[in-house]
Amino acid sequence: MIGKIKFIEPRGEYTNASGTFDKYQVTFDDGKAFQFLARGEFKKQVGDTVDYTVTNEEYKTAKLVYNPQPTQNNNREQLIVRQSMVKASCDFHANRPTSDIQTVLADAQLLINFINK
Repeated sequence: MIGKIKFIEPRGEYTNASGTFDKYQVTFDDGKAFQFLARGEFKKQVGDTVDYTVTNEEYKTAKLVYNPQPTQNNNREQLIVRQSMVKASCDFHANRPTSDIQTVLADAQLLINFINK
């Protein structure tokens, strides 16, 4: 289920075999209210739209569903590694008059491969 949080009210603590949790009564904009467990503060705020699953309809308990976002940083991180290693290779070959661009790029690729191991 998806809902927009309208109100969050702390409701004490709950202890089970997994440890001690803080209980929160969360009311959504559609009028539905459920109890959620959290370690420490509730991780969402009023106004956030969340995905949740009802775990027990009778006791009105639910849990948040976290959908991992695809990692887009991997391409960015690889670009940073490539740029840094080309710069390192350029610096290495700066005082070598016989170096050409192919040599600089070949050495940069060696460094990239080393970093990505």
